[in-house]
Amino acid sequence: MRFRGFLLLVFALLAISRMASAQDVLSVDKLTLNQHVDHRVTPIYPPIAKAVQVQGTVDFEVRIGATGKIESMKVVGGPPMLQQAAMDSLKQWTYRPFEKDGKPVEASGPVSIDFSLGKDGPTPKEEEIARRYFPLSDQCRKAVSAKTDYPAAAVVCKQAAETANEFAPNVRFVEKRSAFVWAAWSLMYSGDLKTALVYAEKAVDVAKLGNADNSGMNAAYGVKGIVEGNLGDLNDADQDLAIAEDYGRKGIVWADQVKFEHGDSYKNALIMDLRFHAQVLQGLKRSEEAQKKLDEAAKLN
Repeated sequence: MRFRGFLLLVFALLAISRMASAQDVLSVDKLTLNQHVDHRVTPIYPPIAKAVQVQGTVDFEVRIGATGKIESMKVVGGPPMLQQAAMDSLKQWTYRPFEKDGKPVEASGPVSIDFSLGKDGPTPKEEEIARRYFPLSDQCRKAVSAKTDYPAAAVVCKQAAETANEFAPNVRFVEKRSAFVWAAWSLMYSGDLKTALVYAEKAVDVAKLGNADNSGMNAAYGVKGIVEGNLGDLNDADQDLAIAEDYGRKGIVWADQVKFEHGDSYKNALIMDLRFHAQVLQGLKRSEEAQKKLDEAAKLN
């Protein structure tokens, strides 16, 4: 009986502990959450959604950590074409910490992100360029991924990149950066390293405009560093790969925090950067640093 009483006491204490833990998470309404935002990132309207005139609101349930960073998010409604763009935006938001009894606590509640074509919709010229760009972009990615005819892939990827370059300077940053990155990869694989570097530099220039997330920055700096390394510019490669890796690590942290379903892609990109960086460091006679890169890659694998 004493043992049974002891078990009941243990279960009671566990239940109280769980209730206390649940009570430490404030349930907050949408208005209050909105008032606590201290860094907001405007979503990039998905080009395909623009082309077919999809607009609407994407609704989330979020959990904010005691530091004000988003720990998890769940889409609860909204047009499927807009959901990923909304997630990419929301993951960059931060909040002023919520408090209870003078102490920072976690909070949860609803967040909505609106997409409206309205006055910010694409111009007829932009739509015309987009209609030409997206089929070329798809062909480029498929051709590079096939790994069978890189010179042919380079031709279509250059066409996609030059078409993306027709967009106005203040729009379609994602499309431009992506097109330049793929053009750089295809040209590098086909052996045209000098032209590959031109497109890699364009990708970095677009990324620097502030419209790229960690993954985008990693892709731009990563391909630039790898092209530079293949050209023998080891010092430049070392610098750009270090930048790419920093963004890659940040991307992995974010993916883990929000339980991003494609988080492995962040790890794979970082592993590739680290392994190539190790070769660059070996060429620079910095063997200990090279081994650290390989060790980090091995832990991620």
